Amino acid sequence: MLLLKEIALLLLFVSITTAFCTTPNKSANRNISTHDKRNSSSFKMSKAKQSSASSAKSGSKTATRLKSNNVVRWAMRGIAGELLHNVFLRQIRKFLGTSKQQRLEESKKVRLPIKNETAIITGGTGGIGSNMAYELAFRGYDVIIAARNADLGKDLVLNIQQELENSSSIIKGGNQQTPNISFMEYHADIHRSALDVASNLATLNDSKPITVLINNAGIMGKSERLSMKVNLLGPVTLTLALLPLMMKNCNADKKAVRVINVSSSAHLRATGVFDEEDLCNSSKSLMNIFPDTPDDDLSTYAKSKLALLQFSTLLRHKLPTNKSIQVFDAHPGLVWTPLLRNHIGEKATNTLQRTGLAGLIYKSPTEGAQALLATLDHPVGKSKDQLYFVNGQPGGYASPESRNLNQSKQLLERLIEPELEGILQLPDGW
Repeated sequence: MLLLKEIALLLLFVSITTAFCTTPNKSANRNISTHDKRNSSSFKMSKAKQSSASSAKSGSKTATRLKSNNVVRWAMRGIAGELLHNVFLRQIRKFLGTSKQQRLEESKKVRLPIKNETAIITGGTGGIGSNMAYELAFRGYDVIIAARNADLGKDLVLNIQQELENSSSIIKGGNQQTPNISFMEYHADIHRSALDVASNLATLNDSKPITVLINNAGIMGKSERLSMKVNLLGPVTLTLALLPLMMKNCNADKKAVRVINVSSSAHLRATGVFDEEDLCNSSKSLMNIFPDTPDDDLSTYAKSKLALLQFSTLLRHKLPTNKSIQVFDAHPGLVWTPLLRNHIGEKATNTLQRTGLAGLIYKSPTEGAQALLATLDHPVGKSKDQLYFVNGQPGGYASPESRNLNQSKQLLERLIEPELEGILQLPDGW
């Protein structure tokens, strides 16, 4: 038992370390030659004053970040549980032959009958997204893959179509028709792109109603402002643009409609999207508090994921209770994705793969996809309560801030509404 505890602590340390192994570039501070060090004392005093001023400014920013950063909560209530699931429970299920990945591979041999319903997934050309696209197709959905890279998207469409043609239907004889798979170019950081996707889907919705929207597109470790645009404003704009079509499907066809926002336990680090100083900012939109500098410590990534959860809270609060439309938040757990590998760098990636820790600590993208799509098996209700899935199970731990209605309204008033002004009209009652 003691050995197992030691292993768990070691894996916890490794996981947290890999999450932060990309550090800010400090080469500028080190580029001091021997000649510079021999300069006069007056030069040193001048540099000292500049350094002091710079340190004060940096210290103020660091102090502000620390106020809204709860790494301990994230480590204990997020990462630790995910490691326990991946390292122990998942391995036991694999040994017993009952893992979701094994069941998924077996189910791919046989496809379900077509549903005459459409599922849209953003960021669907790689990692978890492409695996979800496969799974949705084999569940009988027509699939719209909305992503940035058209070449990857078209290749994926062809691959899924080929897999479908090589599979057999669960129903022998009769209608052997396969679902339609298509690609739409979508840039989550450009508002117009979301509106174009919604416009193109308006005609399609009449014959194959949209019943599933999965906001999966996301970035990590890029600029702070871009992170907020892609991880928050992208899904917000697309969801609101498609909302009239999805509400229509609830009315006319009595369809159960699901909006699935892909989350992350990283949101546990953030105790708010804004702090008190931010809210005193006189700017109409608080997007300007997120600079175009790299999000090296992923604090803005954490805030963007908290903000997306708060948008889900707004949706649940604003949507009519008499409609069969439900908003799910889902975190796949620790998954070995291209997004993660790009962030931690080649050296850490090679080390984790060479030692076998990658396969032990992290799920495969296929397992991550299955964990997210567990939301499709959950009945759609009319409750305004938060439904947060972790590792494919409802009832995961989400922070109190994620369902704080006051903070969610502040997000709407100080960021979402100003950024969408003149682009998209908010629904009545918002």
